[in-house]
Amino acid sequence: MKSRITVLALLLFFSAGLFAQKKMKKGQITYKVTEVKSKKAGTRMLEGMEMQLFFDNALHKLEIKTMGGLIQMATISDLEKETHASLFNMMGQKVKVLKESLPKADKKNTYKITYNRDEVKTIAGYPCYQALMTSAEGTVLTAYVTNKIKARHPYFVKLFAGLEGWPMQYTIDNNGMRMTFSAQSANADADVSKVFEIPADYEEKTAEELKSMMGGFDFGF
Repeated sequence: MKSRITVLALLLFFSAGLFAQKKMKKGQITYKVTEVKSKKAGTRMLEGMEMQLFFDNALHKLEIKTMGGLIQMATISDLEKETHASLFNMMGQKVKVLKESLPKADKKNTYKITYNRDEVKTIAGYPCYQALMTSAEGTVLTAYVTNKIKARHPYFVKLFAGLEGWPMQYTIDNNGMRMTFSAQSANADADVSKVFEIPADYEEKTAEELKSMMGGFDFGF
């Protein structure tokens, strides 16, 4: 009887996963920072930070809100036209940087990647398996990825260079800081038709002008 119950439980688990893992070529994924560990001052402001990913084939938008929405950042990318817009709204000061090229992955920053396909969990309805990424500089990324999501946002492509699948959860360990992003929901039916419009009320600046405004800080977008 015990073995029958075990087999039945496994069948229910995998059949539920099959129904849940609808292939996504468009839609919305909501991420949230679920863990921040660091001795550095100011890192607690990252707790609860939300990140929204919208995509529809070649069009991608990533939105990040922190400090209760006082600071908002977004990127809008067209992979076919290879255009990329970075948007910053800092307590009402709105700035945009427009580029005729997409961010590229740093070829020097290569990872050693190990997949643990037996280490699985379901995240936002999608069964995922573990991937461990280690850079030569000592940065460690622990990700749980799915092959059922077809997004290609340049930020993720750059951060996860060489990774197969799409990360639904990832933990970054670097220089004594540990931060985890976890997908809270994935909606393949979300209406994303208007989210890729670049707002007209943002003042256009060059990347150098924005970096100067930020005291030399580079947001990496």
